[in-house]
Amino acid sequence: MPDARVRYRMSMPQPATHLVHIAVTVDEPPSLTVLRLPAWTPGSYMIREFARQIQAFRAVDAEGRPLPWRKTRKDTWSIEAGTTARLVAEFDVYAHELTVRTSDLDATHGFFNPANMLPDVLGRAGEPLEVAVEHPPAWHVQTGLRPTGTAADTFVAADYDELVDSPIHVGPDPVLTFTVDGKEHAIATWGRGNLNYERITADLRRVVEAERDLFGSLPYDRYVFMLLLTDGPRGGLEHRNSTAVMAHRFAFRPGRPYERALHTLAHEFFHTWNVKRIHPEALGPFDYGAENYTSLLWAMEGITDYYTSLLMRRGGLITPERYLESLGELISELAETPGRRLQSLEEASYDAWIKYYRPDEHSVNSAISYYGKGAVASLLLDLEMRRRTGNERSLDDLMHYLWERYGQPDIGIPEDGYEAALHEVAGGDWSDFFDRVIRSRDELAYDDALAVAGVELEWRADPNGPEVWLGLRTRNEAGRTKIASVLSDGPAWGTGISAGDELLALDGFRVDEAGLPDRLRDYHPGDTVSLACFRRDELVEARVTLAARPRTRATLRKVQTPTPEQRRVYEDWVRTPWDELASNAASAAS
Repeated sequence: MPDARVRYRMSMPQPATHLVHIAVTVDEPPSLTVLRLPAWTPGSYMIREFARQIQAFRAVDAEGRPLPWRKTRKDTWSIEAGTTARLVAEFDVYAHELTVRTSDLDATHGFFNPANMLPDVLGRAGEPLEVAVEHPPAWHVQTGLRPTGTAADTFVAADYDELVDSPIHVGPDPVLTFTVDGKEHAIATWGRGNLNYERITADLRRVVEAERDLFGSLPYDRYVFMLLLTDGPRGGLEHRNSTAVMAHRFAFRPGRPYERALHTLAHEFFHTWNVKRIHPEALGPFDYGAENYTSLLWAMEGITDYYTSLLMRRGGLITPERYLESLGELISELAETPGRRLQSLEEASYDAWIKYYRPDEHSVNSAISYYGKGAVASLLLDLEMRRRTGNERSLDDLMHYLWERYGQPDIGIPEDGYEAALHEVAGGDWSDFFDRVIRSRDELAYDDALAVAGVELEWRADPNGPEVWLGLRTRNEAGRTKIASVLSDGPAWGTGISAGDELLALDGFRVDEAGLPDRLRDYHPGDTVSLACFRRDELVEARVTLAARPRTRATLRKVQTPTPEQRRVYEDWVRTPWDELASNAASAAS
């Protein structure tokens, strides 16, 4: 790789100030050199305007003399370089926002997304780029970027796309390692909690092996899991050969919280193939200054979420019973989202930029998650492929085809690519399936699909709730019970109750969030109750006629007497003998 003509230096002389000093050195600069910072970061589809955190910008020539510059947009700096052989632009970035898509620096660590702080030098995006990280003496650096081999903590990216896709973590906390197929996998940790080093290392190895088995190989030389323990934000963000995951600091004893943390890690790791390499045409190469629209996010995130739980099952990290239970939870969540009647999966994908990352109190009524419904659609697609082909083809085969056909950074899937791929893999016309499941706002049908694998679905009301419901979602806010959402398919819709109201009383008696379900046990469907609320400090009242709690909870279980074909499909799908009991199945997460 040729020497980099654009070099970045990141330093943090006083971490407690949250200020990261950036120096951008450009050799042989154009007479008018333009620096532009991204407005968003790949994997998080919302314009975030990172440039707001930049301060004290200046530029000098090779002799250190100031160069004229001006901002031409909120995220763009134009520097009059003239004939100088080298220019250096310097500025500080205020990094004090701890999420997987932003950057954070304090006295304990630094977590940096290059999209937040390392601007593109226009015209040089396709060249090799160098990044040097200067940090406190006791700290170390972990990143997916490759070391240059010539200087400590100095790394190289093949181009700007790779640079933006490679977060950097620095700090003194332990780095755990394991090897799969001769390739090192590092777990860069930060934060105090109950993280069990031996357990997380063993379980992540199983995750890597299960996902490797699906695709056949590991498409990188080294991989970094950045595992940040917090008591605040959670979530993950995928990258080409690394991921950043934030989990609750005390989620790492066996149980559901640990399962959720492991699920997030496995989900982001699956993106190594699905999104970072198999991707829509619209998602690479990127326009970092504007929205990049696609109707295929349901496949990028939904298929990933579907496979996350399935491969955790195949890898022995959850039991077969827990796997079916998790599918029921996905179906239940969709059934309890009135917005499913107003937004299709394609619409949800396309509108991610204005809806998914900007939820409000009405989102549940007007939108769906392309993660959750996308996973349910992927389940139906997998089982439909098995039904049509006598279990000769499945979603596994579709992923193999997509990996072979599109698993290169410069080859994207066209918007109609999934239907075309299905025709190649499973034959036949798939337009009807896409019309019903992907493009439609209609209710999904489950029974026939699940029956292919010998699974049946039972709908019931929430067994832990009263027999009636108001159709309200509440939250506790500083000891006050606030209405979080009024569901458009619930009894309280249109009665005058609004999201944001403070709930005070039911039929004249004080009520709070904890006590509301118990109070409702005294009522029956058809009864009318009076609700008293404060709205902007003004007392309002409304009368609500209660309805029976809807049957939106889905329970999936194996049928009592499966046919030989149902047994064969189930065992190939879940990779578990039909008669295996939960007590005999390994489970690291329970």
